[in-house]
Amino acid sequence: MAVGTRSFAFLTTLGWLLRKGSAGCVEAMGDIHEIINIELPSQSARVQRGGEGPPLLFLHAEANTSAWSNFHDELAENFEVFAPIHPGFGGEETPNWLTDVTDLSFHYKDLLEGLDIRDPLVVGTSLGAWIAADLAIHFSSLLKGLVLFGPLGMRPPEPLPDLFIMQLPDVLSYLSNSLDGSQVDPMTGDADMATAVWTDLATQARLMWKRNYDPRLSLRAHHATCPITVAAGEEDRLTSLVYTKQYAELFDASFASVSGAGHLVPVDQPAAAAALVNSFYSTLEN
Repeated sequence: MAVGTRSFAFLTTLGWLLRKGSAGCVEAMGDIHEIINIELPSQSARVQRGGEGPPLLFLHAEANTSAWSNFHDELAENFEVFAPIHPGFGGEETPNWLTDVTDLSFHYKDLLEGLDIRDPLVVGTSLGAWIAADLAIHFSSLLKGLVLFGPLGMRPPEPLPDLFIMQLPDVLSYLSNSLDGSQVDPMTGDADMATAVWTDLATQARLMWKRNYDPRLSLRAHHATCPITVAAGEEDRLTSLVYTKQYAELFDASFASVSGAGHLVPVDQPAAAAALVNSFYSTLEN
């Protein structure tokens, strides 16, 4: 499969959520390494790559959080990070072939083969953690292990907040305790930023509109045989600690909580999230 590189210029807008200065202000993107385009059976994939070390596949969350961020920088200090942008996210239209999360797990299995990424640690956040869990259910033998931050996909004991009927500032408040929702206010915020978040939510709605969980997950979790750890932000407003602990139990995984973080732990506490990833990986090597 053909692999090429091109500029990261188009990601400048996508990085607005993740490159924050004091009080949630947005800073310039800075060094972003490279992006790879690779043709897969499903479609062309865009993959951000940076760092050196053992391979790590990072599967991003929703709400325009796909761009290279402080968390990627932290991971790249110890790993070669491959951070693809999900089909239908990052400014793309939702592809017709995409109907559920399992479609994405097969897409990423093809990506691992296409880039010859062997035995990677897979890290996912929120929707990305659900994709990672599904990837492990089907292809555990290809993976070193999983780190799941605030995973979705399990039937919750209580209904989750419905992000799809909220105003954008409220969406961000449920996802993170550090993002500035005023930047996506439809009346006073940045129109391009608001559009980018809505574009991601449109694809997420394709995956979660009928149900925000997969009823098959509890019946299939035992097929995920690689080592797994699950982590939650102690201030998560989207999924409760009870939910996330049950998720860990379902996958026979270890569990950790991160103080000062909401649902998107790597956004709110990138250094602490990366330290958790490093610590888990060291247990796999010992």
